[in-house]
Amino acid sequence: MRVDNNKYTSKTVQEMQEQLNRCLDFENKFGKTTRTTAWIKWCTDEKYRKRSIDFNQSIARTMKSMNPIELNNIINDNRYGEY
Repeated sequence: MRVDNNKYTSKTVQEMQEQLNRCLDFENKFGKTTRTTAWIKWCTDEKYRKRSIDFNQSIARTMKSMNPIELNNIINDNRYGEY
């Protein structure tokens, strides 16, 4: 696999190719994980990077728009992090 562009990221193509190679080596040694699958997709799929950035920005905007007291209450809620 090769990285062909670095659109939607501040990483260079060489840095992305190194990350991709690390993930592929890890998968060869230890098998697939959700993290390596995500990194491989992030390195090779421009649309995935765009959607990932859009999602992260929307979460940041949502948190910034919340009242600080409301956000603090959500973070300090005992149920926070439970499924």
